[in-house]
Amino acid sequence: MPKTFSENNIPFYYGNTDAWGAVTDNAKMLKSTLQEIAERDDVEKFNLIAHSKGGIDARYMISQLNEENIIASLTTVSTPHLGTPIADFFLERYLSEDSITRKLIQKIAFLFGGNSPNPIELIQNLSTSNMLRFNTENQDSNKVFYQSMASTMNIPQDDLFYALSFKYLRRTAGENDGMVTLENTRWGEKFEHVKTTKGISHAGITDIGRMKIGNLNIPQVYPDVVDGLKSIGL
Repeated sequence: MPKTFSENNIPFYYGNTDAWGAVTDNAKMLKSTLQEIAERDDVEKFNLIAHSKGGIDARYMISQLNEENIIASLTTVSTPHLGTPIADFFLERYLSEDSITRKLIQKIAFLFGGNSPNPIELIQNLSTSNMLRFNTENQDSNKVFYQSMASTMNIPQDDLFYALSFKYLRRTAGENDGMVTLENTRWGEKFEHVKTTKGISHAGITDIGRMKIGNLNIPQVYPDVVDGLKSIGL
């Protein structure tokens, strides 16, 4: 993806947030990164593209940390704006105070979670009940253009890592990418369901496999997002 941006002469930066960080912590990290870039490179406005929980981090930053003046747009990718039943499932069944699963998740997060991993709060953040409350408390800014996009898997074999969660969500909630249902990813003025001849998982939409999925070159999705923003003056 970085190579594709460079080939299309699109300047880009990384948000430098933690994969396992809580929303409030990551929003502060993102704010710090943007302020540093703005001062160093004299950037007036940013177009944010945020995957999964990153979209929630960005929304919190905009609404609660007074960053709406330097954000032109927020494009969320597979973001659980209405929460995910997967978080509900774990909270209800496996994350009691003394559960083995809870302890295991915490250990994994500290091994791979960056600077401030907080996996239990992260899962709580993404529950359907918490996101209903979040959406009430974090209204969109009228200074920022919001849009969203997401993919879906077709069969478990599209991505074996998400096979079980895909089947659970398909049975209980409908179309999904193995982590979030399609309907729960819709946000903003425009929504795109990214489709190809093969299903695309929650991680697949980020080009984690470094290969075409069906007849779609995943990295090209993102310069297309930039072109769309340019077409409306952003």
